[in-house]
Amino acid sequence: MIRAVLVALLLASLGIGSYVVLPIEDVEVAGNRQLSDTFVQQITGLEPGRPWLWAWPHKLEALRQNPWVKSATLERPALGRLRIVLEERTSLASLIQGGERYGLSRDGLLLPGAPARDPVLEGRGEIPIADLLLLVQTFPDATRIRYSVAGFQVLAPNLNVWGKNVRELQDWAKVRRIGKSDASNSLAHPGVSSDSRIYVYSWGVSARR
Repeated sequence: MIRAVLVALLLASLGIGSYVVLPIEDVEVAGNRQLSDTFVQQITGLEPGRPWLWAWPHKLEALRQNPWVKSATLERPALGRLRIVLEERTSLASLIQGGERYGLSRDGLLLPGAPARDPVLEGRGEIPIADLLLLVQTFPDATRIRYSVAGFQVLAPNLNVWGKNVRELQDWAKVRRIGKSDASNSLAHPGVSSDSRIYVYSWGVSARR
């Protein structure tokens, strides 16, 4: 019993001493653009004045749960100093859900508070994340992509195209790129005005005003 009490007192003394003798004096946050230095320090608890000896990598777990954080590492460049190195995700498009705007990352995560950027993704029902990512890559100039249970509509400068599924739209986009240098190709839609909507089906293509 006496030994246990002595051990407890020793641990308590070491804990108190770690604050006084070797506190964290400086915390550098690197690689962050979206998340502030203050946020990173607060969510990890790695702030000036906290014990430097207790600053272990597991302190970053709460930070890694943030959708903006792709990776986070902790470095100890010197006594009393810490460096938190982040790799943040980037937004490929803006997605509207429930009246709120999110960014959509390359690996399919929704990023809260992301700055607005084209294309804007919107629709009803369950969000087809994988399909939307493919369409963003297929139509890099798109300004808006709408989705529903019926299909997808892609809007871009001088382009308004609808397709039932992503595969058919990808095939059409590929033929369209080839057709730009081949006016005889019927799928290149020669003579179709810029205000026409193009409908892509498995059996062919039609255009309507």
